[in-house]
Amino acid sequence: MSWLLQRVDDRLIHGQMLVAWGQRLRPEGIWVVDDAAAANAWEKDLMSSAAPDVEVHVVTVAAMTAAWAHEDGAPGGAFLLMRDLKTALALVEGGAAIACLNLGGLHYAPGKTKVNEYIYLDDTDRARARALLARGVALEVQDVPAARSEPLASLDPACVSA
Repeated sequence: MSWLLQRVDDRLIHGQMLVAWGQRLRPEGIWVVDDAAAANAWEKDLMSSAAPDVEVHVVTVAAMTAAWAHEDGAPGGAFLLMRDLKTALALVEGGAAIACLNLGGLHYAPGKTKVNEYIYLDDTDRARARALLARGVALEVQDVPAARSEPLASLDPACVSA
């Protein structure tokens, strides 16, 4: 698939994804890469039913890593969604050629500090961001297509150096 959007968002498939991004980019497929969701039949069904006009795949990191070469070159356009930077880094380390990740929602949890209204990171997230940047993956913060995209490093310099 031609990846129309490669996004890290802890909500995975949700209204903002389907309405704002979906109407703008019109994906034929959505690949959700999340080990926990892939192991939960109810969650898989829920995500598929949220996007009835789009082919939804909910897979593990290992399954996406194995399918990457085939899917990356397949016809059509798709979204690639991950819940966190841990998953994104695992995909890249597994051989996924991701040039740019859209960070659209990493919300508050204990121990995380605010980067902007919808991005909160802890030291582990920052280390993973540095590892992704070191592997040539651009990290762009943008919640909706109409918003201006900003490099994560400009919002949180600790993502560039420890």
